[in-house]
Amino acid sequence: MATESIGRRVAAARKLAGLTQQQLADRAHISASLVSQVERGTKPASPSFVASIARALQVAPAYLYDSRPDEVVEQPSAESAVVAELRAALDAYDDPRPEGGPLTLAVIVDRLNGVARALHADRYLETAASLPPLLHHLFPLTEQAGHDGEQARAVLHDAYRMAASIAGQLRQADLAAIASERHIRLAPTTGDPLRIALSAYHRSTTHLKHADYRAGLRMLDRAREHLDDSPAGRAMAVQLDLRSAMLAARAGDMGEGDEWIGEARAIVDEFAPPERPYFNVDASKLNAVVHWCALPVETYNGSESVRRASTVTVADRTRPERVAHHHIDLARAWMLHGDREQALVNLNEARRVSPRRTRQHPQVGETVVTLAAQQRRRSDTLAGFARWAGIQL
Repeated sequence: MATESIGRRVAAARKLAGLTQQQLADRAHISASLVSQVERGTKPASPSFVASIARALQVAPAYLYDSRPDEVVEQPSAESAVVAELRAALDAYDDPRPEGGPLTLAVIVDRLNGVARALHADRYLETAASLPPLLHHLFPLTEQAGHDGEQARAVLHDAYRMAASIAGQLRQADLAAIASERHIRLAPTTGDPLRIALSAYHRSTTHLKHADYRAGLRMLDRAREHLDDSPAGRAMAVQLDLRSAMLAARAGDMGEGDEWIGEARAIVDEFAPPERPYFNVDASKLNAVVHWCALPVETYNGSESVRRASTVTVADRTRPERVAHHHIDLARAWMLHGDREQALVNLNEARRVSPRRTRQHPQVGETVVTLAAQQRRRSDTLAGFARWAGIQL
């Protein structure tokens, strides 16, 4: 977790580049006032702010978040072991070394479903070690001709996306990029056009991180050409609409963002498509509500986010990652709204629901550091949370 505020790192990088706050603001297409407030620590840096500033300064967003990609593999640990096994398995696509007797595709699918359930429940290390051996068994099956080969490649498409999720959570950007590139190239060979749209959805994450919002929206528009009116197709439409909403909001167009959210919620209400037709697709009402509540925060409208959250209930024991994310967003919203006590309440609720995700989320560190800067007297509760999260105040 960060030991220095994003604002301080922005100020240092800006001065190193020889830019004034106004010049940086002009390059990033944001207001100089916002740059000044973030640098002084009186306003938190939103993901869109970080992405825009990083692009303007030509640095990686991770630099501004003060995160070290190699921090989970510096010492021998369960995390480093998973990373090593996953790296070796991804590299073995043309030289697989399956252990034991060959597994049928049905057995592989069943075991991958177990991995997916664990990942959805935020239990990454509990079953992440199961994925590399399955990759070794899958690679030979994808070389089969005809429908059998297409089915195996579809399963490998799921496995690659799981690998990208695991690598991302373990902060291994290079592995996540390898797995992502693999599933993007594999999608057209699976015999399922919806997987092309699915890969485009995951690819749009890069556009979010690097402030290339309009390009991301255009790509998702092209991805919609692969959708159909099947239940799975409608689920994918929901997923693409939710991502489009976030891209539009970070581009500064809340009206467009709300339109995309409205379309997604309308599909969910009218057709009730399957929530998870594919791994890492979430067409649930819960996810649509979480996005609806979070959208105003992207434009620093904490009051509207608080208002929206007051009209809904976000709770699901099987979805700790989504529920914790909701409370992390609400913590930012309450802080912007001017209620630091409620901001801390939501941070602690996120901690209760998903400790690992809360500790790793970059916005948690920024929220805590900003709360500390705003308080004349630092509360013991805030200090205790900071110690738990590894945040230096």
